[in-house]
Amino acid sequence: MKLFNFLLLGIFLLSCSKPVQSPIEFGSQPYFFDVGGSDSNLKHSTILITPEFGYSSEKGYGFKESDLSKFYHKATEKSRDEFLIDGVVGNKLTFKADIPEGKWWLTIWFEPGMEDSITTQLYINDVKNELNLQPFSSSAEPRETIQKMYRVIQRNIEVKNDFSFTLKGVEDKVRLLGFSLIPAKEEPSNNAQEDAFDEIQNIGDFRNTKKVDGLLSILEDLKSNPDNLNFSSYWIQQLSILKEAEKYFYYRGWSWATDKTGMGLFDHIPQSIVLYDALLSFDEAKKQPLYSKALWYRARLLYWLWLEGAGPKEELAGKRDLAEMFDLFPDNEIVQMYNRVKLDQADEFDTVPNRSATPEWASVQWELTNRLKDIVDWWVYEQQDDNGEFGGKFGDDVEILRWWSPLILSGDETTYLGWKRLADGVWNSSKVKNGYAKNPSDVEHSSEFISDTAPLMVFYTDDEEYTNRLKYSSDYFQNLWTGFNDNGDRFFKSAWFSSSEIETESPKNRDVSYNARATKAVRYYNWKKKDEDTRKALIEWADAWVDISKSTEKSKPFGIIPPSVEFPTGKINGDEPTWYIANMYWDYFNWSGSTAILDQLLYTWTFTADDKYLEPILLHLELVKKFKGDLNSKKNPFQKGSEGWAAYIIGNSSSFWNVVENWRLLTSNSSYDTLLTEHGSDFIKYRITGQEQYLINAMQPYLETVRYNKPMLTSEVIHTDRVFIKEPRVREAGILQGMITGYGANESASPYIAVSWEKSSRDLTFLVTDSDSTKLDVDLYSFSDQEVETTMRIWQLKQGKYTLETLIDGKKESEIIEVFQPGERVELKVPSHELMTIKLTPLSK
Repeated sequence: MKLFNFLLLGIFLLSCSKPVQSPIEFGSQPYFFDVGGSDSNLKHSTILITPEFGYSSEKGYGFKESDLSKFYHKATEKSRDEFLIDGVVGNKLTFKADIPEGKWWLTIWFEPGMEDSITTQLYINDVKNELNLQPFSSSAEPRETIQKMYRVIQRNIEVKNDFSFTLKGVEDKVRLLGFSLIPAKEEPSNNAQEDAFDEIQNIGDFRNTKKVDGLLSILEDLKSNPDNLNFSSYWIQQLSILKEAEKYFYYRGWSWATDKTGMGLFDHIPQSIVLYDALLSFDEAKKQPLYSKALWYRARLLYWLWLEGAGPKEELAGKRDLAEMFDLFPDNEIVQMYNRVKLDQADEFDTVPNRSATPEWASVQWELTNRLKDIVDWWVYEQQDDNGEFGGKFGDDVEILRWWSPLILSGDETTYLGWKRLADGVWNSSKVKNGYAKNPSDVEHSSEFISDTAPLMVFYTDDEEYTNRLKYSSDYFQNLWTGFNDNGDRFFKSAWFSSSEIETESPKNRDVSYNARATKAVRYYNWKKKDEDTRKALIEWADAWVDISKSTEKSKPFGIIPPSVEFPTGKINGDEPTWYIANMYWDYFNWSGSTAILDQLLYTWTFTADDKYLEPILLHLELVKKFKGDLNSKKNPFQKGSEGWAAYIIGNSSSFWNVVENWRLLTSNSSYDTLLTEHGSDFIKYRITGQEQYLINAMQPYLETVRYNKPMLTSEVIHTDRVFIKEPRVREAGILQGMITGYGANESASPYIAVSWEKSSRDLTFLVTDSDSTKLDVDLYSFSDQEVETTMRIWQLKQGKYTLETLIDGKKESEIIEVFQPGERVELKVPSHELMTIKLTPLSK
């Protein structure tokens, strides 16, 4: 068993020998113990300890327990060498060694097993020693396998009479990998050591990005002199831990790194954290020259991990570390940003090229869209790999696209380039097989590969390949994912599925609102191809949800869409006692409005014209109207599960109002405009009232984010699904999509847009002022000093001839155009610094 290269590089000779466990007469020098089976190969001078090797005074070292056994962690073969891949396991283990008196460094490598927060206890010479290792918040779904990461404990100990350490399992067994004992001679004692120590201090500065390899070579050379052995051995070990932490930090979610290690983003990041933690979680750490770098990297990783999972343990620790960094380095700009100091760094967008005739909405939109496009430029030209990924793993990378759609729909070619590259990369990756996720997981995660990348491509390009990609989801929807339950209704059989299998054990065997994310591709395919089989299955699914909304099972209010329907029984939430708590591991499956199903029903109405699919939306609106006087209460004042309780939740749900807004624009039904002007978005308020101030008010909060701290939206990002362009935690730009296309559907869930644009200058701004199937009104304003061209694509108008009227500076021109199909192109020339109004109306017969 060779000792792992990255921690003890060059300390031992490279020749191999058959493992021998011989008595040792310890001296004041480093000792490295590797634990495992007797059939292991060891590097020369490494000390093997097998589970049955017990302590005796004749041997001088060994375990004091007899119930230990060896283990081999096969799942980590790609990421670990022989030192870390196996060890000994037991409920408790004690190691004793007759080492000389004095101060020593004890370093222990062990596996956390099934524990996110370590309960193992450490005793040194029978005295309990608090570990203080970084805890992690547990996942919503129970852990099924032992973790792939390992942890490291470091302690400075003083040996007087004898030495022993004990690891005692509390909630899990102890899985020891190995340990070392190095005399505490870390302070330099000669000129050569002084020079090396100076370089160690430089490397340990958190602002220094220099790799440690050169310094490790210097220390290796020093080690050949016995006077430097302890000093060099200690610092080789510390720098090797740092090197490994940095390696996993940069591995993140890149697919090439996953192929190399067999670990994913949520293995790499915690592994990096716990290795930095090893350099921080002992009493003397603050005096060490590597402290600021380890603290800084741990702080950043914990910050982003908290943003990703909202775990309280990561939040608390991240804020602790960042506050300490701010105390140590208050003038560092990046440290300030992490501590929520807003820094406005000068850029080309600080001055908007306004003229006296510039509409204010256009001025604000120009700054906002150009700042967003500038951020996109960094991701596309600086970060994106050839296979399309951004380094946060494909499943998270795709979520950054949720605020890119209005930029592409406005005709920005760089944003389209980045989107297409990622869409193609995901499609051809190992994560996707035959058009959907290869491995089954909950729909929130399994659907995003396709739903976030593929459907909108049918708006972006006429290439039939991208339409054909959607057919896979339609086929799975019809033939794999859904079926007819005991009541004869078509429902999903599960919320956990892939392209080849579904998981039907309870509580996974239920249809949920989130399944509408998997059918996003189906909706777009149906819209594009008008496929009869797809249409039939969508109608059957919609019928099932309409019927279940009328159920009052478990005291569910009439008309409310329940959170889950068990398959095949058809029971709301299966055997759960309430109608609103699904209890399906993830909280997002509990009832919060089921608005994705309401959107599915609205979309079904668009191609059937059957008003029964609008009834649940109207019933929801009536319920909100009934209790509208209580919607502004700080807390829900009603009994859980009651009508009032449900009305309060949906009445305060932006997702619900987004569906209602699209219903309002598609149906032109103004019956609930009073509610919409009170609770709807600023975009629908504009479309109802025509007051442009609503648009300006809606865009300003985005500017309050993107004007500041650009690195927090680009180079500092670790979790790519957490690029928030508006506080708090907003990663969509519905107001921009509404202004540019006429509709601002959340996540572009369904194909509602009225218009899009191609090959546009970044100086061009857009405002759809009215749209439906018979008319389209748009204002355009260009900040360019020259006339610019753009291509308008018409999506919602019915086939036929239209009058295209153009108004510029009071001058009106008109021409006749014909719309043959959705996506009809019209070439336009937009003047410099003048408002151009376009009106499309049916040609009078």
